[in-house]
Amino acid sequence: MIISSEKLPEKAKQIIQVKDENVTEEDLKEAIALLTWPRKISEYIDKMPKLQVIQTFSAGVDDVPFSKIPPNVKIFSNAGAYALPVAEHAFGLILSLAKGINKRKRIESYQLNGKIILILGGGGIGSEIAKIARNGFNMKIIGISRSFRNPELFDERYALDKLDELIGKADVIVDTLPLNKETLGILNYQRLSKIKDKAILVNVGRGETIVEKDIIKILKERPSLRFGTDVFWRVNGVENFNSELWNIENFAGTLHIAGGYASTEVLESAMIKACENLSKFLKEGKAENEVKISDYM
Repeated sequence: MIISSEKLPEKAKQIIQVKDENVTEEDLKEAIALLTWPRKISEYIDKMPKLQVIQTFSAGVDDVPFSKIPPNVKIFSNAGAYALPVAEHAFGLILSLAKGINKRKRIESYQLNGKIILILGGGGIGSEIAKIARNGFNMKIIGISRSFRNPELFDERYALDKLDELIGKADVIVDTLPLNKETLGILNYQRLSKIKDKAILVNVGRGETIVEKDIIKILKERPSLRFGTDVFWRVNGVENFNSELWNIENFAGTLHIAGGYASTEVLESAMIKACENLSKFLKEGKAENEVKISDYM
């Protein structure tokens, strides 16, 4: 039996047989698979003794309670499911910052065509951003990542240890990094200080990959640097949108709406992709996006 914590679209139920309503304690005892959001895993894990696999609806898994999950249970993320809408959103922020959109004053307009973009994270989102940058703006594309889903989309590719060398070369920097032990606070004051004047930094990864107090400080010190984000920093486990950033002129933000929160179309598509991936694992014993717990614990 497969349990989903959320009601699924009908197309998803055509892919895999799932119980997503009126789930009983007996159902949980017999279930071998769970489709859910990371924050809801704790509600189910102790009630599912036969559990073999967890498939998240989310791309990020930093909220998974890894310490509570038995070592025999495999975890798969939904990485790539939100790649295209998040990439579109990233360029919405980039263009807003570059052109001063929705500001009731004239500010200097920054050009994008032919400029250098540095993409942090070479997964699905980073790959879609690279496509838009090349096809829409003829940009030179530099990627920094542990691995690249589509390496051919990047003009240059580097590991994370090259970040200090490269961060000062880019006209646009897009952070798509997942949050784990390696990326927590990776963009601190020291690194942010190396960004060139009149550059644009956008975050569509996780808030905590950037140190909040440090980005606030650098934006106040350097008005020509512009920052936009769709993701914010959590307080007691909950994303807190009441940031001081809103009071800073060279900032643009949205309330974590790039993915499925603001779009039924995007959310349903992501749920279908999660069901496809889980179905593949149950049929073949392997699937995409298996989570390495050692990255988080």
